[in-house]
Amino acid sequence: MSIWDTFFAKTNAAPDFTSRLHKKVDSLFPNKSPEEILLATCIAGLMARVAYADMKIENSEKDSMKKALSHLSNLNKEEVDAITTLAIDEVKDLAGLENHLYCKPISENLSEMERFDIVKALFELAASDGGASNNEGEEIRYICTALLLEHKHFIAARAGVLDKLDSLKN
Repeated sequence: MSIWDTFFAKTNAAPDFTSRLHKKVDSLFPNKSPEEILLATCIAGLMARVAYADMKIENSEKDSMKKALSHLSNLNKEEVDAITTLAIDEVKDLAGLENHLYCKPISENLSEMERFDIVKALFELAASDGGASNNEGEEIRYICTALLLEHKHFIAARAGVLDKLDSLKN
């Protein structure tokens, strides 16, 4: 089974289910392996979803996305910049329509610890603008479940930004 099977329907007559973000990233990086493109796309898509959970994306959140993508992928600085910009532009149009296309490939191809690292990076992203909002936290909770992680992973990742949770501030 190919890693791309996740994105394509199983019958000949079915429509193409490739995410819009993935199609654009694929065209930007023709020399990257399909696995690198797929995972970087999925991680960037999830990060953009969390950053946009409060309906605005701050520069500090963009910087946090770039830092996390540099750490979690094999992309160089220019590629990280391009995929971050693209993910942010796409998330405003898609607003939650493609979450399943981002989570399934990650949960099928990364270890539990790697998926947990993504959830921790999502909380760091949420807190990067000075406070992790309830909307961002709920988006991360949904993503954590979709990544086939347990509630303990969510709690442990959230504990890393406890002092920045808006729900605990006065």
